[in-house]
Amino acid sequence: PGEKETVLFWHVHKSGGTTVKGIYRCMDQTIASRLPPSISHTEDKELIAFEPFGQRGGKFVNVDMTTRSGMLRAERMGLVASGKADMLFAMDPSFAGEHLYDKQHKGRIVSLFRHPVDRLASKFYYLQKADWEKTYSPKWADMSILEWAEKHNEESNVMVKKLAGLKFHDTATEAALRVAMRTLEKRFVVGLTDNMKESIRRFNIVMNIDLTSNRNQNCMRKFFGHGTLKTNSNPHPKLEPGSPAWDVLARDNALDIQLYEYILVLFDQQGEVIDSYARGISQ
Repeated sequence: PGEKETVLFWHVHKSGGTTVKGIYRCMDQTIASRLPPSISHTEDKELIAFEPFGQRGGKFVNVDMTTRSGMLRAERMGLVASGKADMLFAMDPSFAGEHLYDKQHKGRIVSLFRHPVDRLASKFYYLQKADWEKTYSPKWADMSILEWAEKHNEESNVMVKKLAGLKFHDTATEAALRVAMRTLEKRFVVGLTDNMKESIRRFNIVMNIDLTSNRNQNCMRKFFGHGTLKTNSNPHPKLEPGSPAWDVLARDNALDIQLYEYILVLFDQQGEVIDSYARGISQ
């Protein structure tokens, strides 16, 4: 990685992305994501890096990375070329990569991944309570997860679709899975929600984060220091493999599960590569 790379974090819903944002806000990385409209400055005519929450809340750039129109505005304003952001957080990595980076301004993509069925179960329990989310669904509180999985879950192989550049309601195919696997292998540093500390360690190396600084050491201690990671996780019943709801969600997301199994292999392979790179830097 070069000194000036702007890292793109693919935020997969309910996979730990909010925690990652908290860690790098703490480490004083300037972030491009989305802010509440009242403080976002997204109507401004020029890009600025500012502290909307005061000194304790991290630095942000005045763009909205959660919509295509927001990313197109960031493209027109030269977000990556400006060097104002250290990290971009986006839910549409193909679109972000295509519109925000070019041959002169390349970037690494990093992401956290979670087993697709666990992720969907988490989404089901979270959105029945999360009245601050646009997709809040209080009616889900009155149904079983099996009923939701059979009749109300609209997600099917979304990771494969996103990586292959397909739309939400397109049908994912084996060919799309192969594209997704190639994209991950060539472009991504993969992390695992179930192995967050090691994943963040690798992201830090790739991003040239100085872990000798007191500030960054304190941030790692703040999030990982007491054995339990502080996240915005929502405690909920565990969905057991082989249960009826698990089987329905696994059937509807079979390609995403194959992709996740490939991610586990990549995670093992990349560990050795990243460590040898880190040894090279330190010598």
